[in-house]
Amino acid sequence: MDSPAGAAPFVYVTNSVSNTVSVIDTATNTVVATIPAGVEPAGVAVTPDGKHAYLANQGTLSVPGTTVLVIDMTTNTVVATVGVGNFPSGVAITPGGTHVYVVNGFSNNVSVIDTASNTVVGTPIPVGKFPQSVALTPDGTHGFVVNEFSNNVSVIDTASNTMVGIPIPVGNFPIGVAITPNGTHGYVTNFDDNNVSVID
Repeated sequence: MDSPAGAAPFVYVTNSVSNTVSVIDTATNTVVATIPAGVEPAGVAVTPDGKHAYLANQGTLSVPGTTVLVIDMTTNTVVATVGVGNFPSGVAITPGGTHVYVVNGFSNNVSVIDTASNTVVGTPIPVGKFPQSVALTPDGTHGFVVNEFSNNVSVIDTASNTMVGIPIPVGNFPIGVAITPNGTHGYVTNFDDNNVSVID
């Protein structure tokens, strides 16, 4: 699964089959760089200051990845590797750019990376079965984690890095999640149902 992230005037797109990241210049819509990126890279997110991109090195089902790569967007090179859980996929960065939330599919949890030190802080946050993606509210106070095999969404309080309440039921085999700019609704894609659940 390919995933884009943008920081004008560039977009970073993961290419899981070729194990690379393509850098697209949005002014010309052309690829200006290709970065080697581990094995089957998945989610990617860019810090608000546009200096770094964080990339989940998902790996394969037989040999799951366990790292997040940090890309310097000035040089388009990998400058750090952060150890996380098994089979990381979705990545989200807080509005202030201080922390990165990474879902680990095989570990059924979420790792939190401190961007100042590029190290994992605290203990992984338990969520549902096979988390696939994560989105943060615009104010950064909550994270919504889609759990594919649980058919629900876990909500994380980012102040305490703990789950809030019980997971929210959605459709079958949910994959993606997005939060509206005003933070009032979340939209979750349900692969097996061919529909979208809307969360208040």
